[in-house]
Amino acid sequence: MRYVVRLVMVVLALAVLAAPLAADSPPDTVRTTFQVEGMHCGGCSSAIIATLEKVDGVIEVSSDHEKGVAEAVYRPRKVEVDELKAEIEKLGYTVTGMETEAVDG
Repeated sequence: MRYVVRLVMVVLALAVLAAPLAADSPPDTVRTTFQVEGMHCGGCSSAIIATLEKVDGVIEVSSDHEKGVAEAVYRPRKVEVDELKAEIEKLGYTVTGMETEAVDG
């Protein structure tokens, strides 16, 4: 009986210790909307889409030159938002803002 009680206590202790670790892990999928200056035409939007689609971990990309936004859905365990921002800026555009949110599923 003592063995069972000790085992239960160890399992509970591990669960309590592991909970903060799980809470700190990034979501599986996120969406970042980038505010982009310098896009003037559909070709600009297409260039951003083609570039970001090549990045490992990116699932979906859209861009709208009229609104000055690009949006990427990606896996943050594979690619960081700063890497995506750098790819956009390598094309000659300026990222003036970013907003990231978790995506369900």
